[in-house]
Amino acid sequence: MSARTFTRSFFAAVFIAVLAFSGLQPVGAQEAGAQSITGWLSIIWGDGPQGSDSVGPLYFITDEAGTTTRLSVDENTSLPEGGLLALNRQLVTVSGVASQPSAADSEPVFAAVSVEAKDSPERGSTTPSAVSGSKPFISIMCKFSDYAQEPKTLTYFQNMYGSPYPGLNHYWREISYGNINVTGSNAVGWYTLPQPRSYYVYNNQLDFDRAATDCTGVANPYVNFAGFTGINLMFNYDLDGYAWGGGSYMTLDGVSKVWPMTWEPPWGYSAITVMSHEMGHAFGLPHSSGNFGETYDNRWDVMSDTWSDCSRLSDATYGCLGQHTIMYHKDMLGWVPASMKYTLYSSTAPVESGMAPGAYLMATLPFGNAGYYYTVEARQQVGYDVKLPGVAIIIHEIEPNRNDGNPAHVVDPNNDGNNDNGDASAMWTVGETFTDAANGISVQVLSSTTNGFSVKLTNHSATATVEIDSNAQILMFGDVPLGYWAGSWIERLYNAGITGGCSTSPMLFCPATGVTRDQMAVFLLRGIHGSSYNPPAVGASTGFNDVPTTHWAAAWIKQLAAEGITGGCSNGNFCPSLPVTRDQMAVFLLRAKYTSSYAPPDVGSSTGFTDVPTTHWAAAWIKQLAAEGITGGCTATTYCPTTTVTRDQMAVFLVRAFNLP
Repeated sequence: MSARTFTRSFFAAVFIAVLAFSGLQPVGAQEAGAQSITGWLSIIWGDGPQGSDSVGPLYFITDEAGTTTRLSVDENTSLPEGGLLALNRQLVTVSGVASQPSAADSEPVFAAVSVEAKDSPERGSTTPSAVSGSKPFISIMCKFSDYAQEPKTLTYFQNMYGSPYPGLNHYWREISYGNINVTGSNAVGWYTLPQPRSYYVYNNQLDFDRAATDCTGVANPYVNFAGFTGINLMFNYDLDGYAWGGGSYMTLDGVSKVWPMTWEPPWGYSAITVMSHEMGHAFGLPHSSGNFGETYDNRWDVMSDTWSDCSRLSDATYGCLGQHTIMYHKDMLGWVPASMKYTLYSSTAPVESGMAPGAYLMATLPFGNAGYYYTVEARQQVGYDVKLPGVAIIIHEIEPNRNDGNPAHVVDPNNDGNNDNGDASAMWTVGETFTDAANGISVQVLSSTTNGFSVKLTNHSATATVEIDSNAQILMFGDVPLGYWAGSWIERLYNAGITGGCSTSPMLFCPATGVTRDQMAVFLLRGIHGSSYNPPAVGASTGFNDVPTTHWAAAWIKQLAAEGITGGCSNGNFCPSLPVTRDQMAVFLLRAKYTSSYAPPDVGSSTGFTDVPTTHWAAAWIKQLAAEGITGGCTATTYCPTTTVTRDQMAVFLVRAFNLP
């Protein structure tokens, strides 16, 4: 077994790029007198094309009058735990002094001495709000008045948001574990801006407000912005050498907020990996990097190096595709269920069994100052992560207020001296151990598992052995998020071929939808006979008055009756569209499992459920269903016999009843 020791090093690179970009004058040139501004904080990150560097992050505050001021922030600025990232898009008060802009920068700048949330200084230490649900974007295609070209078609931009691979809806569903989607996104344009390019780009800088105001303005007659979460501004000519992503405070169709927004030159929207990166900024994600003083050197993160491994993942129409982002970012946006995140504090007692229960998506090891910790994640070449340079445990060191603006640095001891964070030096594989002796931290990779690795974690005297599963979890259904209570049962039902879900494009399961009697006929017969089973032709009649031979499930319903599992609902009818209740399900399942002649044991003096008396028509069936471990009831003491069976409950029932793998 080999060991690699990582010596923690700190790069004291100050925010020279940000200060230079803001045009801030030396301290001696500042105006006397401290001031304060209250308004909405927004952060914007700038990204150059392949082979160039980044700019920012840049910080802005917009007051109630709508005046936007650029902020200068350095290592002396007093910030809350979590830094400005924790305050992004919040109402804040900034104290400091106004500075005279340089000749190269006509915008006012404000040197921030302190920044805190308006309602409570402690508020900034909280995790940023989770990003979940539908987040539709509108792409607006805008032409500078002095440039006529239209680099891409409207169809190109509309299809960029597609649900099929490699559309952005498919991408965001996968990397968020189904927590977000961009369903409902659209594109409009091309529209001609009222001014030439020089009005929006001057002194080699993009004026974000002018570009956003005029581009949304020309689209306003055709777009109801209230129906969208974010905005991608697509321009027909180069901006200032960068693509930009973050947010801008605006009032559009009655909605006042920091709008998630990107500003894209043609090279930006010609490679969908850039769009994934910039939309990540629009969702509030920062860059990550390595410890080598570069921004784009973390090949494990779409929010860093999006270019190095394009040969592994590219599309003929949309160019290079993005990989997943790192677990620190996913956790920041609320995409990691608490049950799938393991934290080993130095005070945690050793796990007696030697293995923490279950598998996790990430582990964290806090150390030193508040908010400092290591993340441990497993990366495999699956889904969009086929782009990755290898399969390994990847470790990041998190420090929220780094001078380079990148809280997460990938751990690479650089034993080979090549400053490549995608090589063997950054990949922790079986038999290797990462050690931070100064902080009592170690991560030992014990073995490979089907979906990741088994690792032994040490934080001083505390130890734990856990399984870390792959960051890239490919969800079967877009509406069954990671950690869903019935997720594993639904997956087993799908793998057994009993169901393909409720929709195939996109793949959906509709877990909370009630199961109808015609659907149940299909589920039960496939459970009995296997996934390849098809019933005999329906013939001239189904045997039920309300089921014509043209009904989609006619043959299945007739066969279910032929096998004696049902006699219909009443009066020669089957009631195909009626929901199946939990008491009916008990009878269906036991008959399907044991054939039509089966009768359960006598109910005795109790059913075991407070809401099912022994006189209930299905009392014996319900009691037997519980006795066989197919149900535990709807609560610890009740069965809810008249409640409709939902599709997620049905998955559990069927897998247990037919012992599906």
